[in-house]
Amino acid sequence: MRCYCILVHGKLNWVAERPAHDEFGAMKPAGFHCHRFVLAPHEAGAVEATFRRVRENLDSQMGWLRDGLVTVELEAEEITPAPIHKLLKPENRGLTFYERE
Repeated sequence: MRCYCILVHGKLNWVAERPAHDEFGAMKPAGFHCHRFVLAPHEAGAVEATFRRVRENLDSQMGWLRDGLVTVELEAEEITPAPIHKLLKPENRGLTFYERE
């Protein structure tokens, strides 16, 4: 098992006929960036675990996936081995949204 840092880019595809009602109001971001530290046996496992956590976090914070307002395309932009002590810190659940690509 190894610790990895995964930089994720998420592209949001909004369902046109459904309005978004949340803390962003009517803003519909085009996408987001975030990073996660994960423990996995190999890079592919690290990416899979990261994508699962990002989707769960996005849904718990915003509810867009659960409510059928958006689909998300995730891409691992960077995969780097990281020191194991990075896993001792509380999980960063932040997402940095952007409006246009």
